[in-house]
Amino acid sequence: MTGAAVLCRGVGKSYPSAAGRVQAVSGADLEVRAGEVMFLVGPSGCGKTTLISIIAGVLRRDTGECRILGTDLDTLAPAAASAFRRRHIGFVFQAFNLIPTLTAQENVAVPMLLNGAARSAARRAALEALEAVELGAHAAKRPSQLSGGQQQRVALARAIVHGPALVVCDEPTSALDHHTGMEVMRLLRRLAHERDSTLLVVTHDHRIYEFADRIAEMDDGRILRVGAPRPNDGSTVP
Repeated sequence: MTGAAVLCRGVGKSYPSAAGRVQAVSGADLEVRAGEVMFLVGPSGCGKTTLISIIAGVLRRDTGECRILGTDLDTLAPAAASAFRRRHIGFVFQAFNLIPTLTAQENVAVPMLLNGAARSAARRAALEALEAVELGAHAAKRPSQLSGGQQQRVALARAIVHGPALVVCDEPTSALDHHTGMEVMRLLRRLAHERDSTLLVVTHDHRIYEFADRIAEMDDGRILRVGAPRPNDGSTVP
């Protein structure tokens, strides 16, 4: 895969409030190269979640341009945009978002089933994905029977089971201790490279910056700079 997986130019998004409209994203420019691991960082309230929601096709932008894997999701009908997300984008959430009544294998199979796979094929793919995150032996366990780190690994398996070209992660280590968070990021980066996926990670955890190829710093709704992570303090270089 070559070129840009994500290309946003002049993206803007505002919300109504009692005091008037609040500008969450204001003229944001971001390019994520196909196959790279990009971190999006910045203070709370700076627009990171709004921007990745636009990139993931969950929100529609007000202004600017945003093409995901060559497609402008805002030009698609809602059903077509949903189908695009199901096929091409994987999600890793801060709170895992596993279904408590389903086993690990059943949770991981959900994206395959939503994409129309036969149940037997979905279960087979789910088991392979769990084995890729070293949880094959726990396939029959429910989330309550797993540790936090294991639940996040199940969430990783669910995100990559259908072979998405883009994986979007919202604070994937925030609910984990440092050691477990480092293990999860090491695994996530390896899986992305092995499966030729592009990885976009929103995080406040500077301890995991070393896993990024590049880091985009955001504040006041704009991307301020993009650079490689520094080895010592986790910040970026111009």
